[in-house]
Amino acid sequence: MPRIEVSENLYRQIESEASEDDFNDTLWKMVGSYRRTNNPESDQT
Repeated sequence: MPRIEVSENLYRQIESEASEDDFNDTLWKMVGSYRRTNNPESDQT
């Protein structure tokens, strides 16, 4: 699994969003959302 390094502020934001979900699942959802927003071609086959 790739390693993702984030700032302390972003880590706290992820932690607050992951209150009911698994931390890693929340992190990957945020990464996927960012990727689709900033590079939509990456998800096309």
